[in-house]
Amino acid sequence: MADAAARRETRGIAILLASLAALGPFSIDTYLPSFHEIGEKLNATPLEVQQTLSVYLFSFALMTLWHGAISDRFGRRNVILVALGLFAVASAGCTLATSIEHLWFWRAMQGMTAGAGIVISRAIVRDLFDGAAAQRLMSQMTMMFALAPAIAPVIGGWLQTLFGWRSVLPFWSCRPQHCGWPAGNCCRKPCHRKNASRCARPTLAGRTGRS
Repeated sequence: MADAAARRETRGIAILLASLAALGPFSIDTYLPSFHEIGEKLNATPLEVQQTLSVYLFSFALMTLWHGAISDRFGRRNVILVALGLFAVASAGCTLATSIEHLWFWRAMQGMTAGAGIVISRAIVRDLFDGAAAQRLMSQMTMMFALAPAIAPVIGGWLQTLFGWRSVLPFWSCRPQHCGWPAGNCCRKPCHRKNASRCARPTLAGRTGRS
């Protein structure tokens, strides 16, 4: 019974972390079917519309160098919550954009925050598990993560067909709320490998211990 409960809790952690990591691919692939209409509505050339993706990827790549260090300093949970909040604000800004320049700015803001999920989710795995358990969890996360690039364009295409390009952007701002961070899922303080065992045991048991 205890082993089965532990497996269920580990599967829940895998789903949560994979959802956080998939935020980046979803932010890219869901709006690709809307490129043509974005150009028409914002009076932008195809090149200018493509640059919304370029600025996103540039800021995403730049901030992945820093998310890990920032979460080491301020804690995994705190950084994830702030990043999700800022991502939702940036998504709302994209929805309300009235020019291609505004869309560039808010897409850059999205890129700066979306990378936190993919970086910190892997750091959390290293904090909580070692050896075979960590490999098993990473493999589960990878399988779930691989679904994002496959289903995101389909979702984006349906939203574009039914409601227009601006409907894709509220989908971004709502999705982080579905990745809600349970209060006990990670230490509020920075969790390093040397104290991971003290941090992981209360987490998997559903208690509220602190490192």
